[in-house]
Amino acid sequence: MDFRDMMAEKYLNEEKKECTLYHYTNIYGLEGILDNREFWVSHSDFLNDKTELKYTLEICESLLQDKLKYNELKDKILDKFDTVLKLMNDHLIYILSLSNNGDSNLLWSNYSNNDGYNIAFSFRAIIDDFEFNQSYSDYYLYHSSVIYEKEHQIKAISEVIDYFIELAEKDILFDRINDDYIVGVADIIRTIQLFSIFFKDNCFSQEEEYRIAIVPYLSKKIQYDCRISNGTFIPFIKLGFHKNRVKGITIGPKNNMDITLEGLVQFLNLHEYNHISKDSIRYSCIPYRY
Repeated sequence: MDFRDMMAEKYLNEEKKECTLYHYTNIYGLEGILDNREFWVSHSDFLNDKTELKYTLEICESLLQDKLKYNELKDKILDKFDTVLKLMNDHLIYILSLSNNGDSNLLWSNYSNNDGYNIAFSFRAIIDDFEFNQSYSDYYLYHSSVIYEKEHQIKAISEVIDYFIELAEKDILFDRINDDYIVGVADIIRTIQLFSIFFKDNCFSQEEEYRIAIVPYLSKKIQYDCRISNGTFIPFIKLGFHKNRVKGITIGPKNNMDITLEGLVQFLNLHEYNHISKDSIRYSCIPYRY
């Protein structure tokens, strides 16, 4: 087990029991996901919130400054960390976002304009599907509840910074190329990048987000496609799932016409989701006056 996997196992909150998680989307997303029985999982650099890596790096820098307060090698170690920061640009991770909340006012607004849908999935069953995906040999798969607690984040990142300081001090005293430092820094970069996917500011805690992260092997070139959104090409990869992983669907709070339910039933029958009865389809309980 490498350093990143060890830290992931220690500090991420991986769901180990069978449960239900929800994916919010608009009607076009619903159609594509259920028709093709696959997710289009976007490259992390193209997600709405571009501050996540910055948020984690700010914790790293704050901890590093604090830990080096009385260290005679402070300036040299900080120079080395500046080099590490410049190597953070290659952030090759694909992210699928789900939620523990099946009827969230915030998520209806953010991801489906209040008139979309959410799909209830059987979890961990979809993880099994992703792990047996045809291209699974090309990537690592991590999943966890997003962690909003600052104390937990600091504890995890503090361990990474301690490891970096130890490596940097040894390298400064070395008079030749230090292979251990090179390998260790690569591990640290991958670990910080991974934590940046699962660590978010507490102001986002209402999302109750659960994330699946796909990290390509360094030696592999993962196959991806591009979709168009708001005039931009968005790289994504496809992850297929078995139709029986879908447990139900919730219709958004503004989408309350009778024909919405009937149309959805017809769509599900057309695509052979026969296991989803009308009882598995519900309307959001959030009241809207318009």
